[in-house]
Amino acid sequence: MKKFVNREKELAILEREFLKEDASLIIIYGRRRVGKTRLIEEFLKNKKHIYYLAADEKEELQIKELKEIIADFFDDRTLLELEIKNWKLLFSYLEKIWPKDEKIVFVMDEFSYVIKQNYSVASYIQKFWDGFLSKTKTKFILCGSLVGVMLKNVLGYGSPLYGRRSVELLIEKFSVLETMKFLERNLEEGIKFYSILDGIPKYLELVEKYETFEEFVRRIVDKRSFFYREGYYLLSEELKDVSTYLNILTAIAHGNTKIAEIANFSGIECKKLYPYIEILENVGFIKRTLPIFGKRNAVFSINDNFLEFWFRFIHKYRSYIEIDETKRIWGKIMNDLNSFIGKKFEKIIFELLQRHMILKEFSFTKIGKQWGKIPKRKENYEIDILALNENTKQILFAECKWQSKVNAAEICKELTEKASYVQWHNEERKEIFAVFAKSFSRRIEEFEGRKVYCFDLKDLEKILYNQNSFSRFC
Repeated sequence: MKKFVNREKELAILEREFLKEDASLIIIYGRRRVGKTRLIEEFLKNKKHIYYLAADEKEELQIKELKEIIADFFDDRTLLELEIKNWKLLFSYLEKIWPKDEKIVFVMDEFSYVIKQNYSVASYIQKFWDGFLSKTKTKFILCGSLVGVMLKNVLGYGSPLYGRRSVELLIEKFSVLETMKFLERNLEEGIKFYSILDGIPKYLELVEKYETFEEFVRRIVDKRSFFYREGYYLLSEELKDVSTYLNILTAIAHGNTKIAEIANFSGIECKKLYPYIEILENVGFIKRTLPIFGKRNAVFSINDNFLEFWFRFIHKYRSYIEIDETKRIWGKIMNDLNSFIGKKFEKIIFELLQRHMILKEFSFTKIGKQWGKIPKRKENYEIDILALNENTKQILFAECKWQSKVNAAEICKELTEKASYVQWHNEERKEIFAVFAKSFSRRIEEFEGRKVYCFDLKDLEKILYNQNSFSRFC
């Protein structure tokens, strides 16, 4: 990465830890490409450090490479020439040469690859830490991209390292605001790129060489693209029995969001499906959503814009992509992509409301989605965003339309009917409507006694690109 954007809080935490005179065990984890190594790189500037980037290779090779890096750092020819084939011997030797009164940052990056080769390495590190390193001034960083491995084998209750960490940093994707700041595009293009790439710094960095969004999409729906096998890599590194997870995620990506629907699509019995669903939730690939009112009809969605895009537009059309026949599917991709972006536009608005970037005058105690069955009818209703304040009895009903020339009055008429299905302080609540769109053919400020707020892309652009907003949230 060329840019270093919005990791100020995480960097400040690391800098504070570095200023302490005693030793620190720092755990950093998060999905691939999210910028963990870039954060560490920034932190290491002007500090005495040993940095080791583990590869997914045999244990002997990992030990050999780390041994050579440490020998070079300490200019220790004896260590360089020693034949060390296990972690216990390496850490035992380090106790003899490691300075106790010198601040050194010792980084084992992609540590989850080390554990993957030998789960007992956590025990050797625990003994090295307890018996020696914790009594020095060393700042010891273990960083990993395999979230499941890090949670279970480093941070979990059953791990030998449990309870020893000084700092735990989960590095998350950029927010909408941070993504827009990084991309430096107009809002409409920024939303389109965010819809596919989410807030993944590595992915966003690759956008710079493309002038238009369409040019970018044409390039990534190509077998030679960086992104072509990326979805598979994400799954195969984190999960076993990848084919089963591929079936489940394909089902969800194509709109099968309830357990029974996923089971029917994937051919897996409901009772056998739950363990897979739980693992996918734990590693952050999917999320479970409940309506604000009505707790029994949970739905599942892919919790990563890119992964959902990969299933919808790359994995689905791989037979055409593999033989360079994307021209045959290009029209369908672009038509479906507009609908896909529309759902992500909803996600963006949700985040802006959650962060109090819009409708700042209202304070909501709950925010989410709402759906359910229409009374006495077989149809269902869905409200894009519902927020409420349990103290003031205010309730917001919001609809998000990735469309131009939207008639806000028509949307509010539909919202009025949907609102009537929500049973919550019906006699005393104060209803507020909000409509979000690319542009409006008709704006309104009131509908049947309710205050109405209309936001188009120009309104949102003013909010998002306001410098005060960026300084506050980025």
